[in-house]
Order: sequence, then structure tokens, then C-alpha cells
Amino acid sequence: MLRKIKVNDLEICYTLIIKNVKNINLYITRNGEIVVSCNAYVPLKKVDEFVGIKCQWILEKMRMIQQQQKILHDNQRFLFLGKSYPIKTVLSKTSGVRLREGICMIYKRESEDEYKILLQYEKEMAQKILKQKMKEVYEKMSHDYIINEPALKIRKMTSRWGSCMPKKNQITLNSQLIHYQERFIDYVVIHEYAHLIQPNHSKAFYAIIEKYMPDYKEVSKNGPKLITIDE
Repeated sequence: MLRKIKVNDLEICYTLIIKNVKNINLYITRNGEIVVSCNAYVPLKKVDEFVGIKCQWILEKMRMIQQQQKILHDNQRFLFLGKSYPIKTVLSKTSGVRLREGICMIYKRESEDEYKILLQYEKEMAQKILKQKMKEVYEKMSHDYIINEPALKIRKMTSRWGSCMPKKNQITLNSQLIHYQERFIDYVVIHEYAHLIQPNHSKAFYAIIEKYMPDYKEVSKNGPKLITIDE
């Protein structure tokens, strides 16, 4: 259900989803869509008021999304491990991507789509980098804790950087992590590994993270923020 409200001179459009949840929840997708969910017994007026109260928060997050999209989806630049590379396309007999001398070089045949070539490169780099990060953290933590090396899944996610399923001994990482600094990637991987030992967010859980990354609070705070909020 699409709804509109007006706060002063600002018009806010949002999608309302009715489902079996206890509270009113609001989040913004990476595409900039405002989504609100609540149960069927919440009056629409109360939902509108809730969105209106979050107006300033919404504006801040929308500005951040627009800034990220400008970097991540601008056809002229490519963000990789926290660095922004101008893109240069070159016709070639073979296709591929190389980062050289501060430039993202896309080599393509005349009939090929350079954007698809870049997406394939992102996928390959996500597999390579995230697998290596998982291995490095496992080698450190397995010396201190009795844990089995978890299975890794990599996929694009819109609401979280990673997730852990201790019972299945499985960690899922967001493929978009490769756009950001390695220090932030390290934090996310350590965070998910810590859930294999403490499947909660207790003091003991954060003590594990701090053991391997003493400045994790600063890294988490200054890293990309998740566009989600629950009230």
C-alpha cells in the first residue's frame, strides 16, 4: 500500500506492509524506498504520525543513500576496498577488468556490455576477498576457541552486512562489502564469527570482538551504516 504524508512543505511517500509484527518498523532500501510494516490493528493515522516523527532521520539516511549511489552506481567511477577509481573502457579481443595506476580499466569486445563485465568482476572479487578474510579470522579464533570452520555464503543483501546461523555453522556475507575499506570487512567477519561462540549480543559477545579488534566501536561507527530502524 503506497501512502503519502506532508511534513511542513515536505511530502514523504512510503510503502506500508501489513504483517504479523509487534511494533511499527521502518527501513529504507538501498534504492531509497521507504518501507513501513505494522500489524492490521494499528490505525493508519498512527502510522503516518510515526513516519512524520522520523522525518529528520529519513532525510539524513536518504542523503547518505544518494551519496553512496553516486559512488557505487556512477558509470564513470568504481568503488573498491574504499578507493574510488575512474572508469576507462577499452575495446579488446578479450574481456575483463584491471585496476592499474589508479584507474579501473574495463576491456570489452565491441558487442559486450561493460557494466556486466564489471558486475562479474565484483562477483569474482567478492568470492576471493571474503573467502580469504574468513580464513584469516578462523585461523586466529580457532587457536582460542573450539569452533569448526563455518560454511560461507556470499550474496547481495539490502538490510545487513552479514548473518550467522550457529546451528548450521554457516555465515553469510554481503557481496557489497568489497566496496568498503578492508578494516570494515574485518569487523563484519569477526562480528559474525563471534556469534558462533556467543549467539547473542551480550557483553561476552562484544568482549570477543574487542579481543580481536580493540577499536571495533570506532570501525563500526565510521563504517557504512545500515539503513534500518526498529521502534
